[in-house]
Amino acid sequence: GGPGVGGATPARDPPPAPTPGRVQIEFRALAEQLGAEVVNPPGGELDITGLSALKDAGPGDLSFFHDHRYLDDLRATGAAAVLVPRDFAGDGVGRLPLLKVDSPSLAFDEVTRDFLAAEVPRVEPGVAPGAVVSDDADFDPAAVSIGANAVVGAGARIGDGSVIGPGVSIGAGVGIGEGCKVYPNVVLYDRTRLGDRVILQAGTVLGSDGFGFEFDGKAHRKIEHFGYVQVDDDVEIGANCTVDRGRFGRTRIGAGTKIDNLVQIGHNVTLGRHCIIVADTAIAGSTRVGDHVTMAAQVGLAGHLEIGPHCIFAARSGVTKSVPGGAPGSPAFYSGFPAAPASESRKLMVYPRRIPEILKRLKAVEERLEER
Repeated sequence: GGPGVGGATPARDPPPAPTPGRVQIEFRALAEQLGAEVVNPPGGELDITGLSALKDAGPGDLSFFHDHRYLDDLRATGAAAVLVPRDFAGDGVGRLPLLKVDSPSLAFDEVTRDFLAAEVPRVEPGVAPGAVVSDDADFDPAAVSIGANAVVGAGARIGDGSVIGPGVSIGAGVGIGEGCKVYPNVVLYDRTRLGDRVILQAGTVLGSDGFGFEFDGKAHRKIEHFGYVQVDDDVEIGANCTVDRGRFGRTRIGAGTKIDNLVQIGHNVTLGRHCIIVADTAIAGSTRVGDHVTMAAQVGLAGHLEIGPHCIFAARSGVTKSVPGGAPGSPAFYSGFPAAPASESRKLMVYPRRIPEILKRLKAVEERLEER
């Protein structure tokens, strides 16, 4: 088309992002790989060549269905085949080939990994030009990849199979386990310790000063923090998170815990195993959190608290005092500010909404009394 108003070229929608599509998997081989029960098998050969959402899928694409809110999308999809739960009845999908599996989402993820393994270039081991690596850093250049402009400090140790992205700063005495992935511009302060298979997304900072000051009558004096951060095996920390080192001793993230983007964890905090911490959550210093705790977005925890295991905190909960935990299959559910058991906080949320009605009724009662 020609120029738009004022001679400007009209904006165009960008092309859709490419999806992995260079791999070709035969339908029957895929069903065998996933241990799937096949419904509406294709009449002939069917190759899966791409992955897509139900709405966007076309010929050759595999998609998945796991929530009945998307049943209309399933019935209208142009996908070549769809992963569905084992108990799915199959109503209204015609002859669409279905693969019944225990978890469509996890099965789709398994296939995605196969596609990505062929799509994404393999990271080769070695030290990229421009990286600055201390002479006494301990790692095997044939088994570790260090990206351009990364800095590796004195005495740092990096385990086999780990990938250090461009611009990463690794301080003195840092220990990184095997099979870790450290994305660009991560900062690991001195003596930070990572277990095996830890993933740190871009821009995250581990081991920065804790926020500690004492007012001496004239000014806020900075309190020295000489501890460190320990991250156990299989932890993932999202982009632009900060974990402060301990004033003394350690700040610890337990094994298997997953942390979303933009989370702040204060000095000497202990997070248990297999916790889920969602974006914009902040945990103040010296708070201890048990295993299997979930914090939804924008949860705030005050300092020096004890949080029991198997708790769930709803979004924007403000936790000001220690709370007991739950049990596997029966978590303790808290919400509101200050956080309380959800059954109580829901009532407190409802009551203010009834105030206009109550005031109206009260006014009517007053008018009747005045008439007497």
